[in-house]
Amino acid sequence: MQKVITVLGYDIGGTKIAVSLGQSDGTMLASRRIDNKDTRPEDVLPLLAQAAREMVAEAGITLEDVAAVGIDSPSPADIPKGIIVQPPNNKYWRNVHIKDYLHQELGREVFFDNDANAAALAEWIFGAGKGTTDMIYLTMSTGIGGGIIANEALIQGASYYAGEVGHMSLDPNGLTCNCGMKGCYEAYCGGRALALRMQRELADQPDSEVVKQAGGNIDDVDMLALEKAIIAGDKYAVELWDEVTTRHAQALGAFLNIFNPQKIVLGTLAWAMGDLFMKPILEKLEPYCWKETREACEIVTSGLRRDIGAYAPLAVALYCLHQEGRFEFPWKQ
Repeated sequence: MQKVITVLGYDIGGTKIAVSLGQSDGTMLASRRIDNKDTRPEDVLPLLAQAAREMVAEAGITLEDVAAVGIDSPSPADIPKGIIVQPPNNKYWRNVHIKDYLHQELGREVFFDNDANAAALAEWIFGAGKGTTDMIYLTMSTGIGGGIIANEALIQGASYYAGEVGHMSLDPNGLTCNCGMKGCYEAYCGGRALALRMQRELADQPDSEVVKQAGGNIDDVDMLALEKAIIAGDKYAVELWDEVTTRHAQALGAFLNIFNPQKIVLGTLAWAMGDLFMKPILEKLEPYCWKETREACEIVTSGLRRDIGAYAPLAVALYCLHQEGRFEFPWKQ
């Protein structure tokens, strides 16, 4: 049986960076959180290297015991070169050569991918998709992103933009998305897009149940306020949610027919809202996909939930080692 290996990971977010030291069997040895709100890379990068040195010492090992380092960050990014190009939530991080920096500082092999792909790999190796050969993971929070596993391989595409499922157009004459296209899946179902839509549509309706659930402040209207208003039976909220869940079903149906996966794993909003999210979508799927693709696929919520950020970069490292023939997944041993 293959021995358990140790990997180090960095999940680069807009407000924080999760640093994790873990093993291929899912054991987490150490973790840190480093502030990343309005920071400059020249101030933060040394902290990342310092955290790694401290964490391996706490675990009673050395950097030489770390098989590889994984990094994930928001797009846009140069994945082959490991460069954070222009993250949307941190204006000072521009063309940051983070892969080269950490390789030089830590002396370990470093692998890099975007955050949605990394999350997909995490669910595939450690979470709800473990053991499958074909799986899709969808982020369901501020926006909608995705990662696609087909025949046990991460699909990255010719220019490394594969998996941008949130920008599949569901209606060419529909809502304008932040990306500039019309009718994107994310424009209808992304948490941020939905919040902005409600704020526009309810701006002159202070007595709306949704606004009340946001404490009476239209600027605070968000998915949580919508969820509470739906539960309260508010007409506007219920009708909006009917539209949104129909769009989800339309998108998932397309993924089922295109990729024929064994599992589709849904992120944050799906597990946070539970049956309120899942039940109507599953009930509406039939018109949007074939019976054969639907019956072959289990649609579930994230197994890692809030811990996915810690496991995502570890999964990047493990997957890349696997691609090089230096690591085998536990379920294949």
